[in-house]
Amino acid sequence: MAQQGFDLNAIMKQAQALQRSFEENKARLKQETATAQVGGGMVSATVDGEKVVREIKIAPELVQDGDVNAIEDLVVSAVNAANAEIDKKISANMSAFAGNALGGLGNLGDMNDLIGKFLGGGKA
Repeated sequence: MAQQGFDLNAIMKQAQALQRSFEENKARLKQETATAQVGGGMVSATVDGEKVVREIKIAPELVQDGDVNAIEDLVVSAVNAANAEIDKKISANMSAFAGNALGGLGNLGDMNDLIGKFLGGGKA
C-alpha cells in the first residue's frame, strides 16, 4: 500500500530547522537581562538569562547608615525580584517560540493522519 503525502525527509528537515531555531532562541535568551529595584530604588540587581547576577548597585546613603542587615535583606530581595522578572521574560519568549514552532508544523496536515500514515494505515 502506497503511503501518499508522507515525506520522512521533509519531516526530518523541518525537525532539524526547528532544532536550529530552538538553539538560536536559547542563545538569545542567555543574553537577555532583567533588573529589579527594591527599597525605593536604594538597591538594584541585574541578572541574565542564565540567572547569573551581573550587577548589584547599592545607594551610597544606604551604606552610610551602616545597617548591614538591611543591606543584605535588600540585596537578596533585589536578586529574587530580578530572577522573577527574567523568568517572566523567558516564559513569554518560550511560549511565543512554541506557538510559532507548532504553527510552522501546520503544513504537515492532521496529526492523526500523519501518525496513521507513519504506522502504515490511513487515519489513526
